[in-house]
Parts: sequence; structure tokens; C-alpha cells
Amino acid sequence: MGFSLYNLFKAGLLLTNAVAILHPKRFLAKYGLDKMTILADSNDGGNALKSQLAGLLQAVAYLKIPLITINSLVIIIEILVGG
Repeated sequence: MGFSLYNLFKAGLLLTNAVAILHPKRFLAKYGLDKMTILADSNDGGNALKSQLAGLLQAVAYLKIPLITINSLVIIIEILVGG
């Protein structure tokens, strides 16, 4: 596996997939990154980095449909090219 833009793209896609499957109630609430905790923290000047991270995790949750499409295209390319 060489160092190429395609491999960097696949690595980014894998990381995005990993973040997209995190369940808000089972995993994120345990670490205080769910929606309700962040809303409560933002009212009293909570941690800015923590609220930005929670916002990123929630934004990735909206990417599920495009992720399915991109994953399908990557799978087809891998089957056709074999790489």
C-alpha cells in the first residue's frame, strides 16, 4: 500500500465511517458529547473545544446517505481495479 492521494482518501473515509456509527445515547452521552449535555454547557460558558467536537460528531451523523454512496463507489473501484 503506497502513499497516494487515493489511499489518504480511503483512510479519511474509514475515519468518517467510524465517527458516523457512534451512537449518541450509548456512547457519546457517556463522555458528555451528546446534544443535551452540549446545550446545557453552552448556556453557562462551557468548554469550547468540547462543544466543537460534539458539533462535528453531530454533523457527521448527517453524512450517512452520502457515506453509503461514497463507500459503494470505493468498493466498486476496488473490485474493478483490484487495488
